[in-house]
Amino acid sequence: MTLSARKLRLRQRLLMVSSAIALSLSASPLLTSTALAKSAEEATEVVVTGSRVKRSKLETLAPVDVIKSETLQSMGSTELAEGLSRLAPSISFPRPAVTDGTDSVRPATLRGLSPDQTLVLINGKRRHASALVNINGSVGRGSAAVDLNTITEAALGTVEILRDGASAQYGSDAIAGVMNLRLREASRGGSVTLSGGYYNTRVKTANTWYNRSDGESLSLSGWVGLPLLGDGFLTLSGEYKDRKPTSRGGLDTRVTPASVKSRYGDPQERGLTLFANAGKAINDV
Repeated sequence: MTLSARKLRLRQRLLMVSSAIALSLSASPLLTSTALAKSAEEATEVVVTGSRVKRSKLETLAPVDVIKSETLQSMGSTELAEGLSRLAPSISFPRPAVTDGTDSVRPATLRGLSPDQTLVLINGKRRHASALVNINGSVGRGSAAVDLNTITEAALGTVEILRDGASAQYGSDAIAGVMNLRLREASRGGSVTLSGGYYNTRVKTANTWYNRSDGESLSLSGWVGLPLLGDGFLTLSGEYKDRKPTSRGGLDTRVTPASVKSRYGDPQERGLTLFANAGKAINDV
């Protein structure tokens, strides 16, 4: 083999090696992009356990539940705190009895902590606590909490529940979390809701049993949206509530014949709640 033929063969081999290197380099970005897309798909896959997670904001650093007013009204409860406890498992709304004024102004707890360690906001502003101090054997003994039942469901647009401590931002009254009640903002439309009911219970005590029908309740609520100075809004809402007392007492053997003389249950309640929310843009920002 001559020298020129050897040089030609060497050039052909070098050309084949360079072509293979070029093909491998051109294929590597494609493989890299495919691997990144696959890993991104795996990272963004969300596993939903049950139906409660669907209303949570998963993109936030802390868990936040966002509950709409339509969802609250579908619970069929005339009490805001009771409706929230049915929707959010982190909220507890116990029903104490024979606990002085706590029978009427019942406290709600978040994450099992004290009622005064949950910050309640209305449109981002602090809601004042009630003047009642919980005593006797009630939940949150020694604390004064916000009475959520003084806020009608008809006045709300959404409820945001932060299920994590926020004391670094809001103070010690946000150790358990934050509940932000956003009022309805509507310049038109309206709704009226009439609901009623009663308890039909078979009561079993230590010394007797009996059937009792009591606790009749009637609730009339509604809201209306009105335009305000062009592009503004004025939303008026209100609720009238009347609930009879309940009793689950046992036999009093001190009297003859023995009969139920005590009252152990919910007190009688009657109240009227009115809310007004108005807004008007003053600039283009």
